[in-house]
Amino acid sequence: MRQRNLLSVFLLIIVCGVFINVSAKDPKHGWLRTYKNYLLNEEGNIVQLRGLSMYWSTPGWIGYDWYNNGTIDALVDTWKCNVVRVAWDHNNGQDQGGDKAQAVIDYCIQKGIYVLIDWHSHTAHQQESQAVQFFTSKAQQYKDVPNVIFEIYNEPIVAGDATPENGSVANARLTWVAIKPYLTNVTKAIRNTGSKNIVLLGTPYYCQHVGVAAEDPVLDNGKPFENVMYSFHFYAASHGPNAMYVSQDGGGMEATYLETGMFKIPVFVSEWGTCHRDGGQSIDETNTHWWFDEYIDKYHLSWCNWSASRGETSSAFGGSATSPSASGSIVKQLLNKSEDEWEPEWKTGLPGPADGSVFDMPVDYHPAASYNRYYGASVEAAPAGYSYRDEGDRRLPGTRAYDVLQATTSTEPNWASYKIKSSSATQYILFRYLAPDASAGKVEILVDEGKTGEVDLSSTDGKNWKYAVVPADISTGEHDVKFNFIDPDGVLKIEWFELTDNSEPPVVGTTVRRGISTLPVGIIPSENSLTVTLPPDHGYTRYSIFSANGRVVKSETLENGIRFFNADHLSNGMWFVKLEKNGSQKLMKTFVGNR
Repeated sequence: MRQRNLLSVFLLIIVCGVFINVSAKDPKHGWLRTYKNYLLNEEGNIVQLRGLSMYWSTPGWIGYDWYNNGTIDALVDTWKCNVVRVAWDHNNGQDQGGDKAQAVIDYCIQKGIYVLIDWHSHTAHQQESQAVQFFTSKAQQYKDVPNVIFEIYNEPIVAGDATPENGSVANARLTWVAIKPYLTNVTKAIRNTGSKNIVLLGTPYYCQHVGVAAEDPVLDNGKPFENVMYSFHFYAASHGPNAMYVSQDGGGMEATYLETGMFKIPVFVSEWGTCHRDGGQSIDETNTHWWFDEYIDKYHLSWCNWSASRGETSSAFGGSATSPSASGSIVKQLLNKSEDEWEPEWKTGLPGPADGSVFDMPVDYHPAASYNRYYGASVEAAPAGYSYRDEGDRRLPGTRAYDVLQATTSTEPNWASYKIKSSSATQYILFRYLAPDASAGKVEILVDEGKTGEVDLSSTDGKNWKYAVVPADISTGEHDVKFNFIDPDGVLKIEWFELTDNSEPPVVGTTVRRGISTLPVGIIPSENSLTVTLPPDHGYTRYSIFSANGRVVKSETLENGIRFFNADHLSNGMWFVKLEKNGSQKLMKTFVGNR
């Protein structure tokens, strides 16, 4: 069979020296990828593909005559499918109906939907050489086409030492051991072409035991393959604890098999039916909706219904491809949903301590513990007690506890965000951190979801605080600023951050510039006292020193030539220095300790 080459968006054919352009339409969600146990689109959102599976492509069978463009037009335009599964018959290693299957694949691409190229066989592991050759060819042909998904094993029944028609977990594990080499080798063949298309792997006993696959996933030299999903199949009248035929046929544990896998590996429901597992007998509409309410729609699992044909209870078509059968009416209702993508929690985040508050900057620094949103189990606002003196900034006594942003990387992503309102444009973000003894990791800064810079943090031995400066380019107005934490080996603490135009971090042992002055104000705490140093031409007109409860211990006017002032006989604890200039106020906090 001569196959069309769709390696790029167009096919160029030379006819009498003229190039003829045959275009393919990119699907709505672009290139798909997996992240943990999710299927994502190009925007990084969770996506749900919904559609029908063609019947076996076998000539003379009930599905064969439906392999045509008219059927695909109906599925896309009337049924609103965004994916079609092509059940290319390779049972016993024989290619049946391949010409029609190939034509449907290419027409799905032209229609701009996703298409599953399914090696439809119950014994694919016995056809490894043929499957490797087939999928190598298809991967080379479609590696630049985002519409294509490869399903390399339809429904493993039994293999190796497994007992026929035994659906137990123990028996499924025996089958899994036997078919894993096939799944590994065919997936490697696809990846060796450079293809990054999604690959679906069949799971034991008619694709029911995804939990067994999750226990021992298919690996590439010890690491998980990228963009690999695992197939799950169910028939509503036979599968699930309340299925119509459970009392007659036994079973009912299929939902448990799904649950033990779907939270560990990405699952695609590449085949399901409304009726008995043999494709006939009665429809179980109640249990169909139970599956969708409890699993399929609840967790945005992608799916293909069996089947785009006429003649069986499971068939979706009545009189024609546009008129649904009893089963098809249920399926059409499930397809008739406008929403098919969702922003994941790791993008939208969870409410933080500051919730929706907006903070004015750069006139002051912002406590890092007061973030608006966050994601990651290890990000939290936490009290930080000190058992070591802070040699970098001696304002902090060893026993004082206060709130910091605390992060460790147990999962990716791991971030905290802040809503700020900037009164002037600034180029950098400065923050103060305490890092663990080992690798301190990296912090990325994103402004309005665009990355502006990153910094590798050095260890502070868990004792002494340091400063980091990261490019930010924050313009005037409101912005979302996100700190993304990458691989700190231990607990990373951030005390505060501020906006600045200074590209150099402060030298350890100095006081950080803040507030309305562009020159530094120094605070030197000592035993029961503090001294404040002022820059030349500071312009401050008054200062006040007061305690945390508001008690003012000293307040005097300032002249421009005065370069320092102090306060004595202070108790151990937190004190505030307020500087006033032209109606503006600058507030700094310090700590005085008994040394």
